[in-house]
Amino acid sequence: MEGRFRADLYHRLSVFPLSVPALRERESDVVLLAGYFCEQCRLRMGLAQVILSEATRARLLAWSWPGNVRELEHAIHRAVVLARATQAGNDIVLEPQHFQLAGEAPALPTVSPQPAAEAVSLREATEAFQREAIASALAANGRSWAATARALGLDVANLHRLAKRLGLKGSRPDKSSAG
Repeated sequence: MEGRFRADLYHRLSVFPLSVPALRERESDVVLLAGYFCEQCRLRMGLAQVILSEATRARLLAWSWPGNVRELEHAIHRAVVLARATQAGNDIVLEPQHFQLAGEAPALPTVSPQPAAEAVSLREATEAFQREAIASALAANGRSWAATARALGLDVANLHRLAKRLGLKGSRPDKSSAG
């Protein structure tokens, strides 16, 4: 029975056939569905807002959506994850660079490669990245450890431990900036 559709199931489904046009033929539904999927991601990820920029709306309308609604849903979810990784706070704005639609070449990173003066271990590279991410988030959140922890999706105590291990804070907790 490999590669064949069950005849009994076909007859049950063919009692009342529905004709649903492809998403590319329902242009007005693309932005509406994208908004719905943004709201679903917002609720799932505990974000305040997920907003589609005008340029993103234009890009979504220009795409032919060969994968139909499911492709749109996955594209929105992937874009929210990428945007959340690069934007501080709970308000996420989806920009065209957050989307890599099927068949498109992946966007090249905006960081220019630096010549490797010496071999760096994965641990050193990870710690350098974490140091930079925490320092940037602290600056963006007015040096508030609690707000920074929320923005990074960490528990405050874990953020303090990580910052101490990375050398971003002294051995004693700073009680004035604990909240």
